[in-house]
Amino acid sequence: MRDIVVAHVAVDRPLRLLDVGCGTGSLVFRLADALPHASLVGIDVSRANVDAARREQARHGSAMRVAFEAADYLRYAAPPFDAIVADGVLHLVPGDARALARKLADDLRPGGVLVCSMAYEGAYNAAFAIVRRLLRRIRAPWLDRAILQAGRMLHGREMSDERLRERVGYMYLPPTRLMGRRLLGEFEAAGLRATAEYPMKSTSLSQLRHRVTVFTRIGAAA
Repeated sequence: MRDIVVAHVAVDRPLRLLDVGCGTGSLVFRLADALPHASLVGIDVSRANVDAARREQARHGSAMRVAFEAADYLRYAAPPFDAIVADGVLHLVPGDARALARKLADDLRPGGVLVCSMAYEGAYNAAFAIVRRLLRRIRAPWLDRAILQAGRMLHGREMSDERLRERVGYMYLPPTRLMGRRLLGEFEAAGLRATAEYPMKSTSLSQLRHRVTVFTRIGAAA
């Protein structure tokens, strides 16, 4: 994601960048290192994630150019940004797809870019959405423990137990929307034109399959 973002923004001039669903800030810090003239804001609905990002911020030389905030994106207000990054979150944002598209367009200046990694339409993701809905119906402490144990087996070497526990809840969240023709149409109507697409390697069988789509803000929303 860092490399894709850097390929689509101006590296040699000041810009403002928003990371929607920043988690603990890992992508924000990578982008701050790669974009020395950028000011970056990361927002996340999880206060625990934001607190962890702020603790990590103190150890980075780019700390003065980075800010984190606990916020629901649909209620978040700020002047338009030059770039917005959303890594694996937009398919989970609740509500109407048209409202989300217009919000993203309004939060970008004309010519700004949205770099979006998102679950897309396809048989695997459709089946996985059904599985997550079924899991949500039968959720119980024993199932949480089973999911956590599976996570430890698959990702225990690269993720702490705390981070694995925080991600158990994602297994009960079916996607609200998937990237495809209909959603692309909503984005286009809002003034966001798809200009590039990149494959995204899946890192786990428990993960929805994603691809990265880059959009450019082309004018006033319809």
